[in-house]
Amino acid sequence: MITRDLRSMDRRDAYRVLSSLVVPRPVAWVTTLGDHGQVNLAPFSSFMGIFVPPMLALNVSRRADGTLKDTHANLLARKEAVVHIADLPLLEAVHASGEEVPPEVSEVERLGLATAPSQVVAPPRLEAAPIALECRFNREVSFDARASVLFLDVLLTHAAERVWDEGLDCARADLWEPLCRLIGGGIAAPNYAGLGRRFSLGKPKLP
Repeated sequence: MITRDLRSMDRRDAYRVLSSLVVPRPVAWVTTLGDHGQVNLAPFSSFMGIFVPPMLALNVSRRADGTLKDTHANLLARKEAVVHIADLPLLEAVHASGEEVPPEVSEVERLGLATAPSQVVAPPRLEAAPIALECRFNREVSFDARASVLFLDVLLTHAAERVWDEGLDCARADLWEPLCRLIGGGIAAPNYAGLGRRFSLGKPKLP
């Protein structure tokens, strides 16, 4: 076994090790509205669902100079976002939307992505994304001056018909290829994957 003591490592190294072990990591593709109504879009690969109550936890870091990134600032100012789950056909757009650009630039416009109005929040949703979750900011928990976890209440969900099972009344994992992040290419050139092979084993039973 290879052992690493995260307590003795700097933040970047600890992140590299832990994020390589906790896999696969789903990618949150988040639309928010900026100061002038522009639609900002950014991917986050450190997030998770909290299912009772229905919430999302989004881990956000600050820029090197300590300022808030656009999604973080927009959420604190306007309290609303749409979190999308992309699939493999959207990989190039997801990756490109991670480029650092001035806050007045709309990544949605630059990428030529079509949007549709949301029902209960102001930021629009992306028409091409198979999953869209309309969310409202709940609270921020800061662990140090460099990073926070933002908790979002999930108010409304949208799913493409192609991923939905009417009988189960939920999305079915074998009907689509959700995008996930992997370590290996570094922060500047991240690695990605699809969900891959699925298994169904029935009810658990010890031998």
